[in-house]
Amino acid sequence: MGAAPVRAQLLAVGELAPGRSALLLRLPELIASLRAGHALHLLHAEAGGYRLRRVAPVTQIDVIAGSVQVALQPRADGGRDSLAELALGAQLSVVGPIGQPIEMDPDALQVLIVTDVEGFSWVRLLATSLAAAGRTVTMLLESNTAAEIPPASLLPESVEIHVATEDGSLGHHGSAADLVTTYAAWADQVVAAGSSELLSATTLLLRAAQVSDRTSARVSRPRGEARAAQLQLIVAHEIGCGSGVCGGCTYQSAAGSVRLCKEGPAVAPTGSTLRTRGAR
Repeated sequence: MGAAPVRAQLLAVGELAPGRSALLLRLPELIASLRAGHALHLLHAEAGGYRLRRVAPVTQIDVIAGSVQVALQPRADGGRDSLAELALGAQLSVVGPIGQPIEMDPDALQVLIVTDVEGFSWVRLLATSLAAAGRTVTMLLESNTAAEIPPASLLPESVEIHVATEDGSLGHHGSAADLVTTYAAWADQVVAAGSSELLSATTLLLRAAQVSDRTSARVSRPRGEARAAQLQLIVAHEIGCGSGVCGGCTYQSAAGSVRLCKEGPAVAPTGSTLRTRGAR
């Protein structure tokens, strides 16, 4: 059956990146239970087609204001998103939290986040939370072009951002995964979010880098302290029951079949010996 819906009030409509809408909701009933990696299900009948529940990753939490910002993922059918056109003050039915929070190693002080524009909504809160906790965070951010990149102001100033664009209009010309080897030995933990191509490339390059000579790494650890970074892949999911019953978000991970709405969105990369979620 899953959790019962609660009511949320729409406070504002904004953008995480050009064309990527975000909703600010007053949601004091759920705010204490939300963590980085969680999503909410928004129950709303949209123009152009009925969708029972929309998965919206949590991107920002303001405990004092009792507000939560969630990102609207692009509709699979490419149609107009009526959620982004709701009037301020509108009431929404919300179910959550969906999934498990992203698990961080308490000993991981240097964290590398690899993401594209789609994955950014799943890791923004993670980067903000880690920076607030005093951890060193570097983000490798991929986009098709410079015009699609989320504003740097959405992240704390302490988060180091390196951009990769497919058309070469800003930063590295290519994929964010191309930059992974530079930081492989520096990072205690790696979190990757975005397209399947980015997740696959990050997994392969990180594995290769960790079995190669570490002398070319950005930061050399003292002798005897080198260790393999943990890796978690954040796999986005669009719609489902939220209770693990329908099987619509089943994903094959290194641990076997997992339901992204229950055991995800952080999963272990298949065929990898890298330490991952739940490993110690």
